[in-house]
Amino acid sequence: MPYLVAFLGLQAAVLAKAPADATASAKAPRPDLVFVQAPVVQPGALSARFPQGSRIVRLAAGSTSPVNLTAQFFAAADPQVSFEGMQVLFAAKRGAADLWQIWEMQADGSNPRQITRCPNDCLRPAYLPRDEIVFTVESDGPTGRASQLYVSKRDGSGAHAITFGPGEFQVETVLQNGLILASARSPLLPRHGQENGRDLYTLRPDGSGLGAFRCDHQPGVIREEATELRDGSVVLVKSHNPVGKVVGELTVIRRGALHNSPLGLPAAFAASPRELSPGRLIVARPAASAPGAGRLALYAFDSARRGFDSPVYEDPKLSSLAAAPVAAHASPKWYWSTLNPALQVGYFICLDAYRAEGAPRGLLATDLSKVRVLRLDPKTSQEASLGEAPIYKDGSFYIAIPPDVPVRFELLDDSGRVVRAQQSWIWSRSGEEHGCVGCHEDRALAPENRWPMALHRFDTPARLGVEAGPEAAH
Repeated sequence: MPYLVAFLGLQAAVLAKAPADATASAKAPRPDLVFVQAPVVQPGALSARFPQGSRIVRLAAGSTSPVNLTAQFFAAADPQVSFEGMQVLFAAKRGAADLWQIWEMQADGSNPRQITRCPNDCLRPAYLPRDEIVFTVESDGPTGRASQLYVSKRDGSGAHAITFGPGEFQVETVLQNGLILASARSPLLPRHGQENGRDLYTLRPDGSGLGAFRCDHQPGVIREEATELRDGSVVLVKSHNPVGKVVGELTVIRRGALHNSPLGLPAAFAASPRELSPGRLIVARPAASAPGAGRLALYAFDSARRGFDSPVYEDPKLSSLAAAPVAAHASPKWYWSTLNPALQVGYFICLDAYRAEGAPRGLLATDLSKVRVLRLDPKTSQEASLGEAPIYKDGSFYIAIPPDVPVRFELLDDSGRVVRAQQSWIWSRSGEEHGCVGCHEDRALAPENRWPMALHRFDTPARLGVEAGPEAAH
């Protein structure tokens, strides 16, 4: 009985303390902020969002007069504060004819230095551990503007692509578990007559392990501007009809949840959410003083009340958005790469191709015979078959393919008819063993603990488009 009394007393103390903590957080002084000010904000391609005069400013705590940190640039955007809270990573154009490049400056605007010198536009950067950065490179593609993710050292050296599909990948944030959270066109394979949306995907900093984040895929829905909170939840902006819109509905994916849910009650529409303090966000939304003018102002959003507080900052002429607190924050975990560029081959192993989303009881009823692997030429957007490999009775298959090549799978029956076709492009990096449970299987289920039949043949994959090599070395 004494133990029960002590436990109940402790529980009561915790419950009594929670509101006080929440109140203290709400009343905590606001930190300094860096954010973007722009004459107008254009939806669409990253490189076209901010025109001449767009700038990064710093607003000191308690001040109402922001200081321009990028007066020497034609335009600047995408501020990201370093883990130590001492530097700011950003994208900028020196002149009207120049490309967007990644820069870094001290948090007070001093000592700006150019990091990237790419032949294409570089935007939307983020810090990685161990003095690396990830950023978005936008260029002209066969069907319009295309974008990929690149990683480089913090001094700009060693820049290399880590995405290879046609999905218009863009950096969203770096999660505390070390994975990069990116948005990309969804489905990654365009369907005739279906409006494309954007969904969230994760991958390691070396480009391996590409997978869908925990989201329900809906045609035509845009999910972007994602940020991770300290409790592991991810807040993002969701738009059902994004044409011509800069703001969308604030939604949240709770830690461990598979789907997103509205953050506001009623629905809260905003842009560029970022955590201000526990339980509070700073967001951009249409200024209350001029709701029809399209001008954005900065507001705090209270998660407990599920509503907006009074404005944090509003400029009478310029939109204000993409705010970030100037404060130290935790560095994500680091992934040690296990890739082997010398192998020049990637691997895919599927445990059970019969497991499929939307099928009765989650299983395909048709007997499967082979998997056909299609590759994409990014320069021409033309598909070609790499070949076919056997699917074993337990639904498993194991293949070796060229690395860094966009591929998708078609499941075939005994007559060669396509039973299920993958609607996205993925890849395997050199030396990567990319595994999946099934064909868009239920992500809430763990695979059966068994040794797949595809690995019984001396661990030898079916080779499609690659020469024989020493499997024992990978």
